[in-house]
Amino acid sequence: MVTTTQTTEELDIFGEMPDDIVASLHNCYKIYKTNELEVVALSGISLQILEGKIMAVVGPSGSGKTTLINVLGGITKATVGKVYWANLRKDITRLSERVLTEARRSFMGFVFQINNLLPHLNAWQNVELAARIAGVPRSVRKERVDKLIKIVGLEERKRNKATTLSGGERSRVAIASALVNLFDHEGKGLVLCDEPTGDLDPETGERILDLFRELNESLGTSFFIVTHSQQVASKADVTVEIRDGVISGFHQTGIDLDTLDTTRILRLDDKYRLPMPMELLELAGNPKEFKITYRDNKFILEPQVGDIVDSIRVRKARTCRVCGSDIPAGKYICPNCGSQVTV
Repeated sequence: MVTTTQTTEELDIFGEMPDDIVASLHNCYKIYKTNELEVVALSGISLQILEGKIMAVVGPSGSGKTTLINVLGGITKATVGKVYWANLRKDITRLSERVLTEARRSFMGFVFQINNLLPHLNAWQNVELAARIAGVPRSVRKERVDKLIKIVGLEERKRNKATTLSGGERSRVAIASALVNLFDHEGKGLVLCDEPTGDLDPETGERILDLFRELNESLGTSFFIVTHSQQVASKADVTVEIRDGVISGFHQTGIDLDTLDTTRILRLDDKYRLPMPMELLELAGNPKEFKITYRDNKFILEPQVGDIVDSIRVRKARTCRVCGSDIPAGKYICPNCGSQVTV
């Protein structure tokens, strides 16, 4: 008796990923479960971050922005979907925490709204500590920290303890710390930022954003920034709009958060679904069904008046094929013989 073993090779959707993609998410869902309650924080997110670009993410509180950045950074694992990092050229969702931590050291940095600086250390020491944690070799550590301190403009303040630095200066220390594992790195690098200017005044925030752009252009570092700020969003190369865990639109550089309806670009997801902006649905009276046509090189979407399913049900009366009795409109069983309507 001969037995055969059939093996199925998993499709490598990242095998031909373009070289200019630093990281991407493919149809990612994140579901949090507490007792019997399920909260869908991300619902089928797909996006790509390009090398040397700044991408911002905007949306109301609770829309899934922080979950998105955590899934992208491998801090939180997606419930469903794939996350790609260019340095590994593979899906990271099935990798161990040890492998992720090692890969992250040479690829990714983090800048948060609350700068986790040690107050008893000065600016230089805080960056040097970040370099140690990132595994930067001792032989190059001092030179690299010196360079980063100079790049972020803190040479004259490098011996000042964190408690004596201004908010903007602490942010610069945090940025330098985020770059210790990416500086002088020949491969792609990505910095994830969660509200990096949230606690700063507009003038200081502007200087931080200018620094992001300088680093972006000089080092080729990509930035992925979660924000509520008009100031930040207007500086990005592309801004992603997210609502209820779904990408509801893309915007090009220079956007105005008060007029998103005039610049929003919709994109089909992996299932050929198109998100409908809530603001436009509300203007149309929140219709649930639409007629769609294509003419003159335009798609035309018209709200359907009345429920199309109900209109089909009451379309016409029928005659029973068994006994010949009349079946009232909207009914599917003959009242005389009990036969069911068949097509």
